[in-house]
Amino acid sequence: MVLTCIKIEENFKDIDLLEKLSMEAFPPEEYLSPKTLIDMSKKDDGIQYLALYNKNNFVGYIVVKLYKTMSYLFFLAIDSTCRSKGYGSMAIELLKTKFKNYQQVVDFEMLDNNAQNIKQREHRRNFYLRNGYKPTGQFLTYKNVSFEVFCMDDNFNANLFKEMMSTLNIKDFKPVYFKNA
Repeated sequence: MVLTCIKIEENFKDIDLLEKLSMEAFPPEEYLSPKTLIDMSKKDDGIQYLALYNKNNFVGYIVVKLYKTMSYLFFLAIDSTCRSKGYGSMAIELLKTKFKNYQQVVDFEMLDNNAQNIKQREHRRNFYLRNGYKPTGQFLTYKNVSFEVFCMDDNFNANLFKEMMSTLNIKDFKPVYFKNA
């Protein structure tokens, strides 16, 4: 099983699958439409919007923001019919290979025992731990959702991360950063 990636542009052949997956995978406060992501990738050459395929079968997508020496995994979505089959881990391996000279960073909803999707949050956190990411002790909040920041390196560059995040051109995106005590 080999995972390949294709740049997503306006004429992307599986746009309907992309939209369906985006709507399913992300809550409204995190959702960005494929059109928005395509526009962002056209305006910012640091944003890579990539469809994932196993042979000719659409498996999911990743969005990566490259900034100076940092590779930020902005979105990772695997089609529900393909989950728990190793595609997410293969996508992370693809990132590590494709962007090997970059510090690999990701954020995701932080654990909150009162959250309706606590099991999903635990699963996601464990997935990133299994795939080489480590807690940084850094967190951010936007649109009333708090996120934990993980990095593959021990020397996470929090200032560069904040600088990179400030370059994301997203309406009403004003993250507040904090460390968990």
